[in-house]
Amino acid sequence: FVRHPRRFVLRFQICNIYSQFAHFFSGVLSNMARIIVCKEKIRPLSERTLERSMLYGKLEKIEKCVQKGKEDELVKLVHDRDKNVRLAAIAGLGRAGKDNACNVLITLLLDDDPEIRSASASALGDLGDPRAHTLLMHHLGVEKDERVAAAIKDAVGKLHGGG
Repeated sequence: FVRHPRRFVLRFQICNIYSQFAHFFSGVLSNMARIIVCKEKIRPLSERTLERSMLYGKLEKIEKCVQKGKEDELVKLVHDRDKNVRLAAIAGLGRAGKDNACNVLITLLLDDDPEIRSASASALGDLGDPRAHTLLMHHLGVEKDERVAAAIKDAVGKLHGGG
């Protein structure tokens, strides 16, 4: 409640609240005080807004995992249903990965999505694990997408110390 002269204004910012609920709620509280329900202040959060806030939360989590070197958490987020989270987690594995990161990133080179394969190749280059060189060269020979092939070439260059 925000205090105004002789009035209280009830502001709703609750997800998917309906005006019927607002009228019901104002009726329940009418015995206690005079309430004006400002309908223009009722702003139901759309699904897109909720997804966006969850995405930002996950992206912040990825950044914290990278800073703390929590490889296991990043591996879990690599399999998230949101593509942006997956891409960020893959990049995070390239920056902070250790033992298991190379294996996870290599398996992601088989993903159906070319963007995921490209991000995996770049992350393998950033990781700098020499074990990835042979597999990257193999995937370069069978890769049909030009963007993914370019990312693989860049990763191989990084592994050779050229990037």
